[in-house]
Amino acid sequence: MDKLVIEPGHGIRVVAGEVGPVGPTEVRIAPSHSYISAGTELTGVRNAQRAAPGATGHQTGYSQAGTVLEVGPAVTRVGVGDRVAAIGQGAFHATETVVAQNLVVPIPETVDSASASVAAMFCFAIEAVHKSSVRLGQKVVVFGAGMMGQMATRLYQLSGAEVAVVDGLDYRRDRLPDGVYVVGPDEQGWQGLAGWAKPYGVEHACIAFGGDATESVQRLKPLMSVGPDGVPAGRIVFPGGAEIHLMMASAMGNIELLSSAKAGPGYRDAQYESGIDYPTAYVPYPVRRNVETMLGFLESGALSVDELITHRYPFADAETAYRDLDERPSEILAAVLTYEQP
Repeated sequence: MDKLVIEPGHGIRVVAGEVGPVGPTEVRIAPSHSYISAGTELTGVRNAQRAAPGATGHQTGYSQAGTVLEVGPAVTRVGVGDRVAAIGQGAFHATETVVAQNLVVPIPETVDSASASVAAMFCFAIEAVHKSSVRLGQKVVVFGAGMMGQMATRLYQLSGAEVAVVDGLDYRRDRLPDGVYVVGPDEQGWQGLAGWAKPYGVEHACIAFGGDATESVQRLKPLMSVGPDGVPAGRIVFPGGAEIHLMMASAMGNIELLSSAKAGPGYRDAQYESGIDYPTAYVPYPVRRNVETMLGFLESGALSVDELITHRYPFADAETAYRDLDERPSEILAAVLTYEQP
């Protein structure tokens, strides 16, 4: 099989490799599509390009869709020939992969594989929404309309929240769903957001971009819900790679700041990934259920992501895909690699 590696001194490269045998609880997959993370992966490529050559490269990618070629003897939920979505370390960019069974979920017949291949991004977004604990009718502000922000916005809407999005790029804003209040990160935008938040204030926010988010949080603070003592309250989740520099305690009032870094409970837990489930009463939304939730939303029509996949590249042209993502970030929302099926 061929796979992508991030190679110090070069960047991204297609190389030959071996996928290895299928373990008892694993699934061999021939991908048809794999999603490129414009955050984690592109950062790794940039760092590699600046590094001295000579070190061993490492594979990249963690979200794909394809067809099952082989299953281990302990695998019961999928079979040979099934179309599946797969995420995690085993679901890297390659012509063949081997993935632990609890990270492999059958794709409904009416759901296209390209949409299913963004499952990992959906899982990161749904974890942020779970941590928000949004209630019907509450007001949420999403900062950033990249892929993470797009997914989070749709999920907040499905949760019954009123959603505003702050982003300055028309290319991204035009792909937001109907019913969202959209503003730019300028003075006019902040004034509009203040009016939109009345009379109850902003109750939740999601920082869905990387880089310094200090100004966004500071300017949001006076727009958030306020207690009878005048102290601001609410919850802000951080599923993106943002950083903040803030004075805590009385300076932040009762605003909760929550980092959200996983695709769901069980992600990177080898025992869970191999097939040992958590008790639903204690862990109601493990990572497999998050993938199932996305596929269910796609099947019912409650969620659509096809319009978010703006660019598709043959696997052999992967270097072009990463170069375009690096050089034209304002033109590409989501990019996937496509593969020839056996």
